[in-house]
Amino acid sequence: MRQIEWSMWANEQAIISSSVIMFGGIIGISGFFTAWEIGIYAVLVAILVFVVEYPRGKRVKGRTTERKFQKLFTRLVNCSGFLGRNYFIRFLFHLILCVPLCFILATIMGGLCLFVTSMIYLVAAFKGEQWKPVGLEEKPVEDTKKELKSFRQPKKPPPRAPPQGIEDNQL
Repeated sequence: MRQIEWSMWANEQAIISSSVIMFGGIIGISGFFTAWEIGIYAVLVAILVFVVEYPRGKRVKGRTTERKFQKLFTRLVNCSGFLGRNYFIRFLFHLILCVPLCFILATIMGGLCLFVTSMIYLVAAFKGEQWKPVGLEEKPVEDTKKELKSFRQPKKPPPRAPPQGIEDNQL
């Protein structure tokens, strides 16, 4: 039986959490809540979590399927260095961001989803997992340049059958 990669699960959970937070934030802004400022905070947090979590990390074994348009976000997270790679930092990041979301009804579901995401990242950190970029590694020149084997150009044209209705003696 294979070992569970907790970080992959946490990444998918964070993407879904960002969409739940976004919807809750929009409802919090437009729903005439007394603390509508938390709705604005929720929209900003949803965008921030989406940008940080959109690039998938490299799997330990097997192939990693990249998300569409992931390279730009991967470069951004990769440039953050230790802060982007370490899952203890992501645990704290998500835990701190989820606290204000639990103060109004519109965003409480997104806050709880983000709390679950942070707990999964804590488990991934204790298991020793770390985020590695996908798609940024340079491929060797030998692998990218494929040698095409082709045949030589023919010297004579291919034989053709005589047209129908013409006999050999008429040629």
